[in-house]
Amino acid sequence: MPLVKVKHKAQITLPAILRKALGIQEGDYLELKIEHNKVTLTPQTIMDKIPPVTLSAKGEHILKESLREVKAGKVKEFKNVEQLIKDLHK
Repeated sequence: MPLVKVKHKAQITLPAILRKALGIQEGDYLELKIEHNKVTLTPQTIMDKIPPVTLSAKGEHILKESLREVKAGKVKEFKNVEQLIKDLHK
């Protein structure tokens, strides 16, 4: 593994071989964690806020009904997407 030097203002440069391997580009965000006396950098995707959504009366009704069912514990768990899709097509 390449060795990096901490420079002025605690800045480091990620070697090109690591940036290319992880697809890291200028402007990307990295999450930093301390784990077992090591610093771990994990590439992250930041999403822009989306504008508020206005639901129709029917949409509001469906949303409220769905939230009541979730709060009541009426939920299903699936091991994978295929099981979910199969259940949706019943």
